[in-house]
Amino acid sequence: MLICTRFIRCIFHVLFYFGIVHAQYDHCLLPTGCQRDDCCFNTVAKTGPVCDPIPGCAASFRPDCCRNARPVYTDYGIMYGYAILLDDPYGYHDHGSRYLEIWRSIPYARPPTRANSLRFRRPVPPVRSQEKYDATYFRASCAQPVASPGAQFSTWATSPHEWDKRINFRQPEKLLANTSEDCLYLNIYTLNETDSTGGGLLPGQARKLPILVFFDGMDHLTGTANRYPGHILAQLGVVVITVNYRLGPFGYLATESKYMRQAQTAEMDNAAFGNYGLWDQVRALEFIKENARKFFGDPNQITVVGHGSAAADLSVHLLSRYSGLRKPPLFNRAILLSGSDQMEGGFTRHSEESAIYAKELARQVGCDLSKADNMMACLRSRSAVEIATAAAETRIHRPNWLTRPWSPTVDGDFIQNEPSALWKLGKFAAIPVIGGLMVDDAAVHALASLFRLQDTTVNNELQPIFKQRPHMIPIPSADFAGFSEDAISGGFNQMIRHDFARDPIAMTKTLLFEYTDWSNSSDSYKRWSMYRQAWTDRLLGSGLIQTLRYLSNGTPSIFPRQNLTQMYVFAYRSPGDPWARLLGAYGSSQLQYIFGIPRLTRLQRPDEFQQEWRENLNLEPPDFQYTSLDRNMTDYMLYFISNFVKSGNATPIPVRNLTWDTYRPDNRTYLWLNLTSGYNQSRSHQPQLEQLGLGAGFDLRQNYKAYHYAYWKRLYPIQLTWLPRFTPPMPTPPYVVDYGTATISLSGILVLLCILTLAVLLLYCRKRRLLKK
Repeated sequence: MLICTRFIRCIFHVLFYFGIVHAQYDHCLLPTGCQRDDCCFNTVAKTGPVCDPIPGCAASFRPDCCRNARPVYTDYGIMYGYAILLDDPYGYHDHGSRYLEIWRSIPYARPPTRANSLRFRRPVPPVRSQEKYDATYFRASCAQPVASPGAQFSTWATSPHEWDKRINFRQPEKLLANTSEDCLYLNIYTLNETDSTGGGLLPGQARKLPILVFFDGMDHLTGTANRYPGHILAQLGVVVITVNYRLGPFGYLATESKYMRQAQTAEMDNAAFGNYGLWDQVRALEFIKENARKFFGDPNQITVVGHGSAAADLSVHLLSRYSGLRKPPLFNRAILLSGSDQMEGGFTRHSEESAIYAKELARQVGCDLSKADNMMACLRSRSAVEIATAAAETRIHRPNWLTRPWSPTVDGDFIQNEPSALWKLGKFAAIPVIGGLMVDDAAVHALASLFRLQDTTVNNELQPIFKQRPHMIPIPSADFAGFSEDAISGGFNQMIRHDFARDPIAMTKTLLFEYTDWSNSSDSYKRWSMYRQAWTDRLLGSGLIQTLRYLSNGTPSIFPRQNLTQMYVFAYRSPGDPWARLLGAYGSSQLQYIFGIPRLTRLQRPDEFQQEWRENLNLEPPDFQYTSLDRNMTDYMLYFISNFVKSGNATPIPVRNLTWDTYRPDNRTYLWLNLTSGYNQSRSHQPQLEQLGLGAGFDLRQNYKAYHYAYWKRLYPIQLTWLPRFTPPMPTPPYVVDYGTATISLSGILVLLCILTLAVLLLYCRKRRLLKK
């Protein structure tokens, strides 16, 4: 009887628990097996403010407009954002208890502008104030090269940065063009579970939530914090913060080496020491730690996430005494998405590079290069648009540099030595780190490279790929079948010539050989797939692997450290994404699953969907409808990310019978991330596919592309210096040897006859003279 009573009570508690969960939330991360409160959320139909019109309301502060915006008091102003009610799918009634609070473009530093005389200088905290600040709308992104609104497809198709802006998380053109030096802002998304029933957003039982800080960047030249909505991720008990920081020369121009920096203690008018983007990131993290509790965040639980070149910056922060090695550190965990300091352009590798790039930039904007004072004064006087446009045209012009113009510099202060030397000495932050990449991370670089060929034959192959749409970017054709060998060969040849190879023809043949699937060498689609992966291996993969090896093998001088490094490879392609057929598992596609975008669109009708994205998210809606498989994939990524941010362990319970193992130098284990429609396909069990990095499902694998990465890191730089190999001399046939002997003999006889004849003539002449006398 007692057993039955306990059993019935247990069943009652379980049913009661699920009733509470499903009454409060409309979705849990079911595919992962997690159904706790911190794994559940409400799919939001309304992404904008509860009361309209909200933009500008904080300036007038009408009570009927801003009743749902909880003011946050900081040293730099009273921040008014807006709130979304989560207790109702459409978020309108006034008696809820769970809100998503959002603040947009909170300033964390003074504008580093020409007018403020702060260009090419370290960030300065904002002016102290108790004024009300309207944090309900986005300010400008940081100054960067941007194609003019309405630009023709042919004018921007050669730029990988423009491709990246136009595929995922697309901003309307007017926002793309909204860039400025006045850009040091951050956006905050947090969950507020209140005790108020009047819609006043009075904080309830205070919780300190872990914080995720996201930085975006591509080649340290482009990026923005304004296109990544944190609505879903924040509901899982994580404060989501996205940060703008200076890019291009505004963030990374340097005219001096680390040796001069060591002799200087202050900034100078006639010099730039670089790394201003890194200092911006430090200032943002300081602001976040100072004000974390006001946004329900835990200042001792900060995870930094960097995408692309921002991941390279975070790798450098792990080595710096101003951030990762600070006491206490500015962050506690790190995630490197598709980048690291050891990738191409991750940092400036040669001491003379920075000054050369600075002079090239100054030359392009018409500055006097004869004196450092004049050059820096000129650069500080030019408009932001002039400098940003010239920054995109600054090219690599030294053999075997294999770098990018704008990147962190070894200045002797923020970065005290070459990163590789610091890694080897174990001088880095011993914190949990996840590093990963997409199978086709550099696909837009590969595509842009073919457009740059300006070859008639290749252009004829490129034109049918895209369907033209009025007033919209072209979309890939569904029947795309790949490229010819001539097109791929031309792309490799152009890449090699830009690296100043001495024998580009031979190296082109080498790359074609290395990246051809010899089991089916005539398959044009596989040929294009391998070309995309060659760009990915070169630009991202080989460098990321090197950084992960340093992290997992580093030995400090006193105590051995625990290996807290993990790696993943993201291979999932949405069945409905038209870009996946052309670009594969391309660079920014993973971010839509990390931020939960497939879940964000679930409850919206088409008309609401269009309006919500453009008006409230400031984004163009996706070109396709997300599928149930997409939603499952985003559940997994939300689960991994939220758990890592909360505890440093992405898989506290096994997912699909897998527990994510650490990346170790002896086995190089990584988590393969993919989904297919059938569970039986969850693992390929085909070694030949796994060696190529192909296959389906979630799996733990080892030695991802070890051979190709070794080629790019070890052999390719050496091959660039090889001289052309001419045909060696052939052995001389015997009959030619015989004729040669005879020729030499006859020549000798003729020489002797000439000598004898000359002697006879001399004797004859002498005799004639004697006879005349």
